[in-house]
Order: sequence, then C-alpha cells, then structure tokens
Amino acid sequence: MRKGAMLALCVSGTLCLSSLAGTVYASDIYKYRAADGTILFTDQPQERVGSGHTLLSVRKGWSYTPRALTATERDRYDSLISLAATRFDVEPALVKAVIHAESLFDPQAVSRVGAQGLMQLMPETANYLEVSNPFDARQNILGGTRFLAYLKGKFSELDNILAAYNAGEGNVRRYGGIPPFKETQAYVRKVKQLKQRYAGHFSKGMGEEEVVAAR
Repeated sequence: MRKGAMLALCVSGTLCLSSLAGTVYASDIYKYRAADGTILFTDQPQERVGSGHTLLSVRKGWSYTPRALTATERDRYDSLISLAATRFDVEPALVKAVIHAESLFDPQAVSRVGAQGLMQLMPETANYLEVSNPFDARQNILGGTRFLAYLKGKFSELDNILAAYNAGEGNVRRYGGIPPFKETQAYVRKVKQLKQRYAGHFSKGMGEEEVVAAR
C-alpha cells in the first residue's frame, strides 16, 4: 500500500464518541498536512502534533447527545458484518463494536469534519477503498473492515489498531502507542468493551439464508 494512501477514518472529537454516556463535548479540530502530503485531523494544537505538519484550518468543536439504540438498529447489519469479517479476516465483534462507537448504527451519520456512514469513512479514504457511496451500508462496512484489516497488518496490538483507526496511523507511530488524546484513549476503551459485549452475537455464525442475503 502506497505511503500516505490511508487517512484517519474518524478523528478525535467526532462521532467516534457518540456511544459514550451523556453529552460529548469536542475541542477545536485542527487540519494539518504532513511532509508526505498526508492529511491529519486532530484536536491537538501544533506543539503537540509536531513541526513537520502544516496547519491548514481550524474548526470549532461541538456537543453531541447520543440517541437511544433499539435492538433492531443494533443487529440489522449483522449479516453484512459477518460477510465483511470473513472476507478480510477480522473479528465480526470488532467490526460491530467500531460501527457502534463510530455512528451508533446510523448509515447516514456525518461527522463535523466530513467522515461518513456506519464506519465513518473520510471521503479520501472512501475513494481509495473504492467505496463509491459511503452511505450504502454494504459498501461502507466492507470498506471500513478492509481498513481494519490493513491496520491489523501494521500493528500487533488491538489498542494500537483502534488508536490508528481513530487518530491515524501516523499518530500511533509518533507516540509509540495510543496517542495522548483523551478522545482517542476513551475510544479505545469503549470499542474494547463493545467488542466483548458483541462477541456472543457471532459465536454461532450465520445461517445459509443470512449468507445469501448478505452477498
């Protein structure tokens, strides 16, 4: 995979934290360009990101109060999740946990910085993943799961995979692990909790009708 091709799919302070209890408040969102051309969205000011990044813009933060989640909304994408997980060799419970944390299972979700759909794909990343319509559940889940598989090949620890999904691969390498961003640290904890919760949803696998329907 070419250098700089993959961008952070969901960044600190976006809908990544929509599943946390209570209202979520985000600080300013900074957009930087790295020396290799990679675009980085983060809540960290220049002195925390490093001198190798050029500041492009700053957006004000916002507040978000999560909505109630029904069992139907929670489980409606299980067949697609299982299909994507099998195709890209990623645990289905992990995929579902990421969807929960990113968008609360809302296929039309759009973050303040433009991340879209169930797994909150940034437009540039969606294009690279050949996701022509990020609001299409099947395309979004396949694309997001493919990206998780890519990160799985780059990092051996789940904490780092999740941190890279949230804050960008470059930040994880820069800090040698989970970056010192409160939002990213909370995101990693939350997804791991959700992954454990959803493990039982896929323990029996899909039935034949579900597999056919998901294709």
